[in-house]
Amino acid sequence: MSIVQTVLSAPHFTVMTQDCSYPRINCGHGEGEPARFLLTRRGAFSIQVGNRTCLARPGQAVFLGRDVEYRVSHPDHRGCACCTDVWLDDAWLDPLGLEGAGTPVCLDVQHGLQLQHAHVEMLQGMRRGPDALEAEEALLTLLDGLMRGSEPVPASSKGTARQLQRVQEAIVANPGENLGVDELARIAGCSPFHLCRIFRQGTGQSLRQFRLQQRLGTVLGRLGEGEEDLAALACDVGFSSHSHMTDAFRLALGASPSDLREQLRTSELKRLRARLTGSQEARPH
Repeated sequence: MSIVQTVLSAPHFTVMTQDCSYPRINCGHGEGEPARFLLTRRGAFSIQVGNRTCLARPGQAVFLGRDVEYRVSHPDHRGCACCTDVWLDDAWLDPLGLEGAGTPVCLDVQHGLQLQHAHVEMLQGMRRGPDALEAEEALLTLLDGLMRGSEPVPASSKGTARQLQRVQEAIVANPGENLGVDELARIAGCSPFHLCRIFRQGTGQSLRQFRLQQRLGTVLGRLGEGEEDLAALACDVGFSSHSHMTDAFRLALGASPSDLREQLRTSELKRLRARLTGSQEARPH
């Protein structure tokens, strides 16, 4: 079952939230739909376009071109997947570098925890009923930062790509479990040493870094939903304690989960855009 809610509709874009819960079935559309970005707040889902499969998860957005036929499946059949679905006017594709013959019809766009935070903050700000022009500027700044800050994923053989996808899906489908390298290697069908090597080469992260990013990204999404019991939340996503989760957030974002929750409750798009613009100007060219 999927619950879709339109958060904001403007001449050049529409922002919707999609919350999928059990039971789920493979689904897909494409014809007549505009280009879109899918940014995940919690959970994960796979999008298949022809022979290519992209995994939408915290830390990796997915871009789909217009009129693309696709199929969606969910690696976790127990929890839920929540994403922000941004439909774009054609006029926005070229400035984002997503127009032209060489643009893939389905594209993984990796990003860090800072942009995950900005995504959740933007959604909360839009829910507060902002000025349409202010919302458009904030969204365009966020998407521009997403595309500029994304790191290209090294090309992998089909066999290696399938191994990496199985391991990533296993981690995101079991956020509260500490799956060991031996178990993940069995899922991939290779040795632990080989898995560690191809995972870092293929994602730019170690297995531990990837799992931590998923946990922190999921917590950010749930903080945006107003989660109150932080101790239970820490346990639910796999942290050993509330203090362990707090330490991880302070190291990654310089703020505690409770501070971030309060910030998200008073999100302002003008403040968000200023922060995003400043971080892009500070990035080396």
